[in-house]
Amino acid sequence: MRFPERRPRPAPVAPEVAEIPLGIRRAAAWSWRLLLIIAGCWVVLQGMSHIQVIVIPVLVAVLLAALLGPIVTLLARHTFLGRGSAAMIVLIGLILVVTGMSTLAGQQLLAQYADIEDKAVSGFEQLSAIVVERLHLDQPTIANAQQALLDKLQSNSQQLIQGALTGVETLGSAVTGTLIALFTLFFLLKDGELIWRWILRLLPRRSRVVTHEAFRRGWRALSAYVRTQILVATINGTGIGIGIAALGLGSYGVPVFLIVFLFSFIPLIGAVVSGIIAVLLVLVLKSWVLALVMVAIVIGVHFIEADILHPFMMGRAVSLHPLGVFLGVALGAETAGIAGALFAIPLAAFLNATILQFSGNDPNPELGVDSRTAAFVAARAKDLRGVNLTLPGLSRRAPRPPRR
Repeated sequence: MRFPERRPRPAPVAPEVAEIPLGIRRAAAWSWRLLLIIAGCWVVLQGMSHIQVIVIPVLVAVLLAALLGPIVTLLARHTFLGRGSAAMIVLIGLILVVTGMSTLAGQQLLAQYADIEDKAVSGFEQLSAIVVERLHLDQPTIANAQQALLDKLQSNSQQLIQGALTGVETLGSAVTGTLIALFTLFFLLKDGELIWRWILRLLPRRSRVVTHEAFRRGWRALSAYVRTQILVATINGTGIGIGIAALGLGSYGVPVFLIVFLFSFIPLIGAVVSGIIAVLLVLVLKSWVLALVMVAIVIGVHFIEADILHPFMMGRAVSLHPLGVFLGVALGAETAGIAGALFAIPLAAFLNATILQFSGNDPNPELGVDSRTAAFVAARAKDLRGVNLTLPGLSRRAPRPPRR
């Protein structure tokens, strides 16, 4: 005869606590836990803000490792190269591509600098003449305005000098950050698996396999995000570059493509800034009519990218709704500025996949279980059985794992 299983009785509570409605008690229990989580996140963000010169390059290296890791694996698996040699070749290739495109764009801009300067001065004089004619301003009024502007600049000369010095410091930080990012990227590409296994050994043995499987899902989502963002930025830059060339500015196609491509990695803000740069270039070098045409081209390209390609492709890549993508970017920008906007969606993609795996909802069941890491964890656990753990004044054997 099978007896029904007895449910444990709830622990008795004090009379003054029992008088509080159950809903309020539950809300209070949730509230202080949520406040503790928020406080912990705030402390982490504050700590990272003081070392952002290191944190941001490392995060950039992680994104690049998610993009370039499969290439290194392909070279190491199907060629005579080792993992370190393949990582070095891929890193050098990345540096050459970025340097080559930047050099080509810089040379084209410098070659056309004199023409841009002349047409900019001419356009400014024409604009001043139109303003004077339309607003019926006399010459003394314009002279007074120019003198007031000059006095304002002179009075704020100290702030301008400090701003220039800040710009020099920012340039130095950028160089340092680039070196840190490249150094970190090389070792992530070369020893990424070893680094992750070292991190796994810091966790309890029973949690290692589960954590590894959740990390695999998160890393796959992160890799999908980076590849999709590269594709979206390429489409965006190509569309606006073709528009520039169609308006008779083919020599500026590569610089405009590179500018739009780079700014596309900064959601929301990057699209606006890159579009303004393209429109101003057409306005200075051509006419205001063609500038309006360029505005229409920019709006059309960004409409296709932002409202069709980006939410659809990005939402599928990170398994997030387009509204979640938009709110994540807005929250990241509000919390940590441009860096927050840049890393908000990759972080959301990674956390979404890992949390789903921990909760039992496998986002990628086709991945299965990584037998290599499971065997590695089992071997480590087997090696630790029967090992004498000797401490000062204490000698005992490691406890055997319970039999299943």
